[in-house]
Amino acid sequence: MKKIFLLLTLLLVPQVSAAGADFYVIDIAPTEVAPGETTTLNMTLKNLGNNFGIKIRSTLDPSDTSPIDALDSSKKSLGRAEAAQRSDEYFGVVRQLESIPVKYRIKVDDNATTGSYNVPLSLVWENEFGVELSQTLYLGIAVVGEPNLIISGINSTPERVYPDTEFSLDVTIENTGTEKAKAVEAALKLPDGITGENLAYLGTINRDMTTKASYTLKATKAVKSSAYDFVLSIDYEDKHGTPGKVERPFTVFISERGDVDLEIAGISTSPAKLYPGTDFTLSVQLENIGTQDAKSVMASVSNREGFVGEFSSFVGKIESDDVSSGIFDLTATPMAAPGDHTFEMEIEFTDEKGEVFFETKTFNVYVDEPAKRSTTGTVAILLIVVIVGVVLWRRRKAQAEIVE
Repeated sequence: MKKIFLLLTLLLVPQVSAAGADFYVIDIAPTEVAPGETTTLNMTLKNLGNNFGIKIRSTLDPSDTSPIDALDSSKKSLGRAEAAQRSDEYFGVVRQLESIPVKYRIKVDDNATTGSYNVPLSLVWENEFGVELSQTLYLGIAVVGEPNLIISGINSTPERVYPDTEFSLDVTIENTGTEKAKAVEAALKLPDGITGENLAYLGTINRDMTTKASYTLKATKAVKSSAYDFVLSIDYEDKHGTPGKVERPFTVFISERGDVDLEIAGISTSPAKLYPGTDFTLSVQLENIGTQDAKSVMASVSNREGFVGEFSSFVGKIESDDVSSGIFDLTATPMAAPGDHTFEMEIEFTDEKGEVFFETKTFNVYVDEPAKRSTTGTVAILLIVVIVGVVLWRRRKAQAEIVE
């Protein structure tokens, strides 16, 4: 009897036509989400049709056409518990002008492109005759983002910065946010003792992109060896023209210039053994154990007693903690005495300020004894010569006797 009574009640609801239930979204929240966001999507559906709906089910974005995904089941039954208790057959009834809440736990794709999306919500229900009907509603949801500008790299040219020197500072700025930044300006707040250009105009930095701000600066004579604090102040606009500002601190180390210290790290000759009258190549390895680079290094060796050849070699730049070689093509003359020969090497170079310096180093080159001829071998050669001579003499004598 209860089923019959409920059916009669439903059938007595005034109806203008047989079009059936017609659902509208009358409330939805939130209407804006951000890439990567997890939230609860709440909405209210109202039946503005001219009939009721039974056993209503909903599916959020069934074809996955948007970047918004349901974390729980995308398909839901929207039945009401109290209706189900009253009737085993007609549960989940939504009459004309009645509303029903729908709730989904959603996740926005991490890489979702910002913009407006019509997210489909598919509804399926039955009318009073058990005929299944359907409707698709479109939920207007905007994926919005904001820029996030950070410093992803700091480089200076030269790599080491000294007092009383100019240097270029390159700051790499990366947009790790979810929206592009427009009209970007990056201003450096300089510490005491650092002067120069401090403003760079960078334009638009798209999402997940980088750009470089370059500044020409100078460290004054007054600065000491230390880490100096800089602040990069970044002004920008979002896609709607709303201004934004962030400040990113970083440090730059100013080094003590120190000295150039060139030392002989090794001596070698080719060939390895030298004799009087030998042509050879002399290689002298120079190591810079100082704290600044040596530039335009020229090495000259001098030992005119028993040696001739090229006594000068242009070595070039030797960076701090680096090694380079001076190469000399020489000849040990036949008059070069066996034993150690002391060479003096004068090294001329300029430091990073352009000042010229001279240093003198000494090293030894060893000349071996000339190879001695064997006495036994000499006697054997003389004996062979005598024997050959006797044989030739006897042969000529015999020929002379035959002729007579």
